[in-house]
Order: sequence, then C-alpha cells, then structure tokens
Amino acid sequence: MAFYKNLEELAQGIAESGQSWSDADKALAGKDIEYGNSIFTLKKDWQNAMKKGDTTAAQDIHDRTEDFRRKFGNYTGGADGSGYVKDTTYFNYDDPYKGSLDGLADALVGYGKFENPYQKQTDRVLDSYLNRDPFEYDLGSDPNWQQYQKTYLREGQRAREDTLGNYAAATGGQSSTAAVNAASQAQDYYNAQMADKIPELYKLAYDIWLNEGQQYAGQLDTLRGLGSDALNAWNANLGLLNNQFDAYKSLSDTGFDRAYTKWGSDYQVGRDSISDTRYEDETAYNRAQSEQQQALAQALEWMQLGVQPDSGVTSAAGITPQDVDGYLSAVRAQMAPVSYGGSGGGSGGSSSGAASAESPVQDYEGLFRDAAASGNPQSFIANNYKKYNFTSSTGLYNDYKAQNEKAQVQNSVIDLSSKIADITGKAFGVTGGKQKGVSTDTLTQYAQKVLKNNNDADYLYDALRVQGYSDSDIDKVFQKLGL
Repeated sequence: MAFYKNLEELAQGIAESGQSWSDADKALAGKDIEYGNSIFTLKKDWQNAMKKGDTTAAQDIHDRTEDFRRKFGNYTGGADGSGYVKDTTYFNYDDPYKGSLDGLADALVGYGKFENPYQKQTDRVLDSYLNRDPFEYDLGSDPNWQQYQKTYLREGQRAREDTLGNYAAATGGQSSTAAVNAASQAQDYYNAQMADKIPELYKLAYDIWLNEGQQYAGQLDTLRGLGSDALNAWNANLGLLNNQFDAYKSLSDTGFDRAYTKWGSDYQVGRDSISDTRYEDETAYNRAQSEQQQALAQALEWMQLGVQPDSGVTSAAGITPQDVDGYLSAVRAQMAPVSYGGSGGGSGGSSSGAASAESPVQDYEGLFRDAAASGNPQSFIANNYKKYNFTSSTGLYNDYKAQNEKAQVQNSVIDLSSKIADITGKAFGVTGGKQKGVSTDTLTQYAQKVLKNNNDADYLYDALRVQGYSDSDIDKVFQKLGL
C-alpha cells in the first residue's frame, strides 16, 4: 500500500499511476492525507482488477470507494467515480476548531513535567551551607592581629625609647632605675592595648563566620523564591492551555451537536419523503396486482372450461393470446391416452391364448425413446422394430407421432400452468403457484375440471405439482376422485 506524507507526494503518485481524480476526491484528500492514501489505494486496486478482466472485483472496489466517499465526504462519484453527487447517508462534520484543538492537545501532551531552572544553584548553595567548616580562631594566622601586633610593638618600643631619652636629658644622661621603670611602663601600656585587641578580633572573626552562614541562608531563600515563581508560571501556563482547550472543545461540541441535530432533522425529512413515495408506489402496485389477480382468476376459470376469455380480461391478466390459444388447444384436445398396436405387428384377434402368453412383450416405450434419440425416428423404427419384439413396422411410426404429440401438448399445458402460477403467486402472495388456504374440496373441484378435459391421471399429477402442491395434497385429491 502506498503511503504519502503530504499532498505533493500524493499528486506525484497520482501522475505516475495514471489515475484520474475528481476535484471532490482531491478536496477530501486535502482534509486529511490519510483519506487521500485510502482513495489512492482503492483506485489502484480497481486498476489492477480491470487489467485482469475481473469486472466483479472491480465493481466491488467501486462500491467500497463510493461508501468511503459517503462516510468521510458526504458525496458519491457516480458511475465512473469522476462526478460529485451530494449524499447525506452518513453524518460528517468538518470541525472548524479541529486545527486549534489539535495544536492545544499537542502542546498539553508535550508540556512535560516542571523543571526548576534554579535547582542547580540552590543545590550548590545548600551544599556549601551544610558542609562549611565549624568556627575556629587562630590568632597567629589572623592578619589583623599581625597588623595590630606590629603596630603596638613598634609604638611600645618607641614609647620606651622616648621615655628613656626624656629621663636621660633630665639627669644629664645618667641611667636610673626610675628611667627604666618609666620606659617599661610606657612600653607595657602598648602591650596591654595590643592584648585588649584579642577578644575584639575573636568576636570579629566569629561575626564574619556567622554572617557567612546568614548569607547562605539568604541565598537559599532567594533561590527558593525564584523556583516557586517559576513553578507558579509553569502552572499558570498549563492552566491557560487547559482553559483554551476547554473553550475550543466547548465550541467544537456545540457546533457538532447543532450540525448533527440539523443532519438528523434533514435526514428524517428525506426519509419521510422516501417513505411517502414508497407507500404510494406500493399502494399503486398492490392495486394493479389486485386487478391483475381478479382478471387472471376469471381467465383461468374460463380456459379450464374450454371457453375463450375476452381480450380485455387476458390483457389485464398479463397473458398473451398465444398463451391462451395453446392452453385452450390442450384443454379441448382432451388428451385421450394413445392406443398402441392397432397394426404394428401385435398379437391380433386371431392369435390363440397360448400363443399370446408365449409372445415376447412389445417394447413401445423403448422403441419410441430410442427413435427420438436417433434423430431420424421414422428410419430408426423401420430398421429396428424387430429388436423391440414387433413383427411388423406398419403403423408404428403413426403411433410414435401420436405419443410425441401427446407429450408436446402436456408440456405446453405444464409450461403455461407454471407461467400462470407465477403470476398468481405475485398477485396472491403464494409460493410456487400454490394458493394459501385452499381446501381439499376446492382443489378436488379443480381436478375434476382438469380430468373433464383430459382424463389422464399423470397429466393431473403434473399440473398439480407444477402449481406447488405436495404429494400429500395430491394423494388426498386422488383418493376423493378414486384414482
């Protein structure tokens, strides 16, 4: 099966295959490429069937193609598939919102789960926050302490030297214990100032450590807020898509319901019109059939009595003058059984009883049957009569012709009876010519009329069988007639 993805590929496939497409078929393919692929395949199958000369298969494919057009396009293509005939057998709705619904449905299906765009940053900050080292303070490695130490040591040394210098100037350069003590006190002052900085530096380091943790916590709060905003936006967009889909779906459903209601109403109007027309046609047909039945019953009754029906009656009955003449000829001939052996070499009146008893049986039936099969019965009888236990051929050919004429008359009556039974069946609603509800007495009266014209039980049996009566019905009639 060919599969084309778009109309351009389909058009190329149509050109290469030599197919003929109507504008309606092309428009249907334009609605959905799958429709186009289906029609293309059906047309290809039809081409192959025609190449093989399989007209039955081709007609079946044509019918399936027409049904496809009805279902999905509300039209048929006519006898050769090239036309356009609107057909509303099937409801078909071209949804104007289909494209929008399909797009929204695809967007909803492909929307995917929410992914936080800040999740990686959040994870990194949280990891740094949870896995940072506990607070420790190393005075020796504190650069601030090192700076303070250098400053206070320098200033303490300067204060010592300044104090010693001042005392030396006052004493004429002589060293004294007081000068040393005063210099040491001046230097110790700066050493004390330096020592006072240690708690301050410890607190400063601790505050820095705490502030770092607070910064991590603040970053986590910010990132979590951004993630929450992203989730809200994701949900809002999803809700908007759902709302749009619901709105278009409501419009689509409303349009569908309206179109279906209108189609149903129009379809019912059409069906009512068809029903009215059919009722009128059936009424007229039944009236005509009833009139034909009455005329046929009258004609048949007259013909069974050997009376020529009026031409108006036979015309209304639907039987031709030739049919009437043949039937009447058969009835009037009375069909007396043919007597054999008048001069055909039979035993004769002068033959003794003993001789008759010992004479071979003369086979009329076999001789006449084989003579008919030979194609030249007169010559066959003249040359082969002895094989059938006849001593002379005189009169045998005349007997053959009489037997043959009897068979032809019987066949003529049976054929016409069958034709009349057919017409009667259509008029009275019977099967095989047998009238429903006919009593045995009525059937016996009919049989008596037949026997009056032809005193032959075999002919009566054939006539009743042709009209659809069972062996059981016929046996009852024969018992009443003593046959």
